[in-house]
Parts: sequence; C-alpha cells; structure tokens
Amino acid sequence: MKTYNKIRQLIIISLLIMIPFINFAQNGQRLKAVKEKINAQKVAYITKELDLTPQEAQVFWPVYNEFEAQRALINKEFKDKNFEERNVDPNTLTDKEALDIADNHIILAQKLLDLRKKYHIEFKKVLPPKKLLKLYQAEKNFNKFLLKEIKDRQDNRRFRR
Repeated sequence: MKTYNKIRQLIIISLLIMIPFINFAQNGQRLKAVKEKINAQKVAYITKELDLTPQEAQVFWPVYNEFEAQRALINKEFKDKNFEERNVDPNTLTDKEALDIADNHIILAQKLLDLRKKYHIEFKKVLPPKKLLKLYQAEKNFNKFLLKEIKDRQDNRRFRR
C-alpha cells in the first residue's frame, strides 16, 4: 500500500512539474498560429492593394519574403536587446553603459534603414513606381489596421470583465 501511495505521489508531482512546460508549448503553438494568420492577412492585403499581375506577383513575392525575413531578424535582435535593457534602471548605470545602450538603439535603427534602402532598390526592379508607392502605403495601412484590431480586442476583453 505504501508503494502505491508513493507512486501516486510521484505521478502527481511529475504532472505538476510538467504543467508549465505543456502550457508554454501550447502558448508557443498558439503564437505561431497567430503569426501565420497575420502574415496570411498581410499577404492578402498587399496583393489586393497592389493589384499585382501574375507576372509581377511571381517576381515580387520572393523579393518581399526575403525582405521580411531579414527585417524579422533585425526586429528580433532589437526586441532581445530591448528586453534586456527594459529591466535596467538608467539611474544605476554608468554614463558609458547608458551611452552604449543608447548607441545600440541607433545602430539597430540604422540596420533597419539600410535594409529598407537595399530592398527599395530591389523593389524598384520588380514593381512599377506607382505600385512601389502603393506597397509602402499598404504596409503602413496594414500596420494601422493590425494595431486597431489589437486595441479593439483588448478593449473588448476589458469591457467583458
């Protein structure tokens, strides 16, 4: 009987230890699904706004996907460094440490600008000028739409409580 209770306790403890990991994995899967859904909406939105011909779409999307992948890497680097710095009280830093953090923000912003400049040249090769301008407007408008959706969902959650 004692071994049965010990086995039962061991199983319960094991399950309690595993619950956060299971929850984390589910959240990761949900986050991935949300990102994929947002990306699909963005592709549909840009396609509609640019009114791409099949030939334009065939050459545009590979270039745009490369751009998005490189932009995601820079944004991840920015988020990782920003997360580390967010927990730092500027008043506790030396002037050099504070300056290094501030400089790092500018360096990452410059990387993003350099990437945009590089791909602006690439986009000019595959899109007519008016569609290039529409691309930039569509990206901006999609981001506004997405932020509004997020805000509306947060407001709805607060309102339901």
